[in-house]
Amino acid sequence: MENAARVLGVLSGGDIDIDLLRRWAASANHVLAADGGADLLLRVGTAPHVVIGDMDSVSEKALKSAPQVLTMPDQDATDCDKLLAFAAKEGYGAITLAGVEGDLPDHVLAILQSATKAELDVRLAYRRGIGWIVRSGDTRTVTGRLRRVSLLPIDRCEAVTLKGTQWPLANANLSPRGLTSISNRALGGEVSASVGSGAALLFVEFAPEEMPFWS
Repeated sequence: MENAARVLGVLSGGDIDIDLLRRWAASANHVLAADGGADLLLRVGTAPHVVIGDMDSVSEKALKSAPQVLTMPDQDATDCDKLLAFAAKEGYGAITLAGVEGDLPDHVLAILQSATKAELDVRLAYRRGIGWIVRSGDTRTVTGRLRRVSLLPIDRCEAVTLKGTQWPLANANLSPRGLTSISNRALGGEVSASVGSGAALLFVEFAPEEMPFWS
């Protein structure tokens, strides 16, 4: 994403390092918030360009800080779904989601589902690294000072490869109830993952000083 617009979408997951969120927001070109994510941004002194959602958990102060508010009461879509659909409609090719961790496991899993079905390239900013959604036909190459690497199937994945790790994969089949790759180790400065069919989460841990990581 170095040569593309740096688009940050902020959700309301409370388990986030506030200083790290401040750095993400300061380095982004466009900042979107889903509902209560706008309040997280207020804590770091940033106003989102747009607040999107059903507005059931955001403060009036946060709403007033945003130039644009899009109220979408549709209960068949999550606030994350709505944010990602807005980003796709605006023509953003990729987005990084922050505020994706918290003490509500249903929300954490729903965010992962939303990211998987979105019609754009989605990354998830965690406290200790970045997660990339790798879908059918995708290849994702990550470079940098890499640490732990995991490739977790979201649904059944076929013809999977993982290169640049201590335990590589070649034409493997992964599934949530079968083979997975967790806490692998990067051998150098580049890791590559591809999925022939299905969808998986490629998680790469980075040193704290390398965050935020937009590449």
